[in-house]
Amino acid sequence: MTFDKFVLATGSALFQPPVPGLAECAFNVDQLSSAKALDAHLKSLAEKPESAARNTVVIVGAGLTGVEAATEMPQRLRAILGETVGVRVMVIEQAPFIGPDLGPGPRPAIEEALAACGVEIITGTAVTSIGAHCITTSTGQVIETNTVVWTAGVRANPLADQIAGEHDRFGRVHADPYLRANRVKDVFVTGDVAHAATDDAGNHTLMCCQHALSLGRVAGHNAAAELVGLPLHPYSQPKYVTCIDLGPWGALYTEGWDRQIRLKREDAKALKADINTKWIYPPAPDRDAAFAVSNPDCIIVP
Repeated sequence: MTFDKFVLATGSALFQPPVPGLAECAFNVDQLSSAKALDAHLKSLAEKPESAARNTVVIVGAGLTGVEAATEMPQRLRAILGETVGVRVMVIEQAPFIGPDLGPGPRPAIEEALAACGVEIITGTAVTSIGAHCITTSTGQVIETNTVVWTAGVRANPLADQIAGEHDRFGRVHADPYLRANRVKDVFVTGDVAHAATDDAGNHTLMCCQHALSLGRVAGHNAAAELVGLPLHPYSQPKYVTCIDLGPWGALYTEGWDRQIRLKREDAKALKADINTKWIYPPAPDRDAAFAVSNPDCIIVP
């Protein structure tokens, strides 16, 4: 197939290094189907005889996804196995501290939430093998578990490799201010396959829905505009926020690349619910609504 303009918007995939047993024995929440598989597995634990392995869930990776999964897991396990069962939830992070990409600002609150939820934290440690009934860590520790959830980051879709030019460590294609691939004519990149500057302060896009929504609007607009000879719209997203769900403890909402906490506990939890159920969803099937939200100047972050 030939094209006049091409937009690569194929997203990302879970990073799965060559850890023995990872593909065969671990679960993840990368896709809806994999999240459903994890949910079915957790529910099936009630049919197994009680054991340390049955009652233990190990979450590998303490980034945003890992932290959210860890704080949610104890109450979910108790709902399945019974409120009196001694469940154990552990999160293992290779970096020397949890939330290595989240910065030091929100870390004390995240640690407080994990402790309140009864989650054990192991840092500075990697998982070296995964089996059906246990894992082994880089320190030689063997932990009995039937449930390992892998949340150790994502990489750009492999199709990005086929676009010539510079790529970052996640496999994303370096893009110009209009989201054109730097070295290939008539190709635009967006979402998790695009490495683009968000501002003039040296910050770049992260692989998250917050940036992907705006990236998609701009790349789509510019591909069409260039095709018909209209001015292009530069991508810019100087405001950066995070909202981290922390299970029964609540949530955290931060603003700025230094992640200053603006809301926490119940107030942040309500905002997180709005983000998950309203903000990131497409508009109603209405022409005017669709065009309004696809405008490259559309802003959804308060």
